[in-house]
Amino acid sequence: MFGDLYAQDKFGGISKNQYDCQRRLLLNQFKNNIGPFERWLFGNKTSHEAIRIARGGGIPATKNITDQAARLKRLATYGKHGGYVLTGVGVAASCIQIADTDDRQKKNEIFVETVASTSIGLAAGYAITLFLVSNPVGWGTALVLAAGSAAFSFGSGYLAKKAYTALGSEVDFVSGAGVDSICR
Repeated sequence: MFGDLYAQDKFGGISKNQYDCQRRLLLNQFKNNIGPFERWLFGNKTSHEAIRIARGGGIPATKNITDQAARLKRLATYGKHGGYVLTGVGVAASCIQIADTDDRQKKNEIFVETVASTSIGLAAGYAITLFLVSNPVGWGTALVLAAGSAAFSFGSGYLAKKAYTALGSEVDFVSGAGVDSICR
C-alpha cells in the first residue's frame, strides 16, 4: 500500500502533491485503525514516525514500512493462534470438570454448556473475521466486537445449560457422545 504509492511517486505515476495527499490520508487511516494501541505497538514513536520512508543510503526506501507491516501481520497471527489455544484450554477444562463430577445430570449440563458456547463462539469469531476483512474498522472496534462475541458465547452456553436442565434432562449426551470414555 505505502510501497506502491512510493513507487508511483518515484516513477512519475503521480505528482508530488498527489503523493503527499494520498500518503497523509493512508497514514491517518492507519492511525485511526490502530487507535489506542499506537503507543503499545510503536513505543515512543507515533505511527507516522514508525512507518516513515527511509532516507538513508544502502537500504530500500520502503524498508521501515515493510518491517512494520510484517510486525503487525505477525501480531495478528499470534492473536489468531491464541484464540485456538484458548478454545482448546476451555474444552480441556470442561473435560476435566466432567471427569471430576459423579452426578450424571451435572456432567450433561457441563457438556451442553461447552458445546453450545464453543459452537457459538466459533461461529461468532468467523462472522466477526469476515466483517473485519470487509470493513476498515479500527482495533478498538475489533476488540469491542471480540468482547461482545465472548460474552454472547458465554451467555449462549449458559442458556443452553438452563434449557437442557428445564427441557431435556432425560437425554444423556455424555454417554451417547462417548465423552465418558474420553474424559476420565
